[in-house]
Amino acid sequence: MKAIKITAALFLVLCLFSMCKKDSKNGSNTPNQTYYVKGTLNGEALNWQVPADQSTYVVGSSSSLSNNQGDISGGITALVSASAGFQPQLGVEFKTFNKGPNDDATTVFNNFVNTGSWAFASTLDYTVGTKSIVIYYTDNSGNQYSSIGSQSGSSFNVLTVTPVTGSAYNIDPGLKIKLTFNCKLYPVSGTGSAITITNTEATVFLDNLLLD
Repeated sequence: MKAIKITAALFLVLCLFSMCKKDSKNGSNTPNQTYYVKGTLNGEALNWQVPADQSTYVVGSSSSLSNNQGDISGGITALVSASAGFQPQLGVEFKTFNKGPNDDATTVFNNFVNTGSWAFASTLDYTVGTKSIVIYYTDNSGNQYSSIGSQSGSSFNVLTVTPVTGSAYNIDPGLKIKLTFNCKLYPVSGTGSAITITNTEATVFLDNLLLD
């Protein structure tokens, strides 16, 4: 199996790069939006609703993909962020994608994200032939957390996966993914206490960045 190592500094890059694929159109600002994150973060209610005009929260994606003569592998992260400054932000990374030089990017992408239980990644490495997820969180002050660490008693489940070719939220092809999870989040800096995110339900958009 091929492994690619990535450092914790990646998440800062993800935050800065996150919305390069976002395209917004006008839409209604109503409760219970298509894309959202709701749950309990460190004992406090979390409820981010993304309106179609993305005036308060936005959806987008970022990636850490290597391209070796058409052999593309790595992770793609679905992001939900505050529209002002992209903080706070929640990211769900799916890995490890692998598209060969002669593979169809849409087929590989759509077939990778399946419904059911997913394992939390124990490292930031990308190992072709494995499937795992990483949760990232940036708070209002820019403090960064990830799920890399002990996840005893945690869970992550993909409930539905729907291909989307264009919408009011994003004109790019991708997947609308409904998921639930509970996990611990550890400071990326290595300093400070872990926090918990529980009873979390979200619907996120994952851009097909294998097409780039």
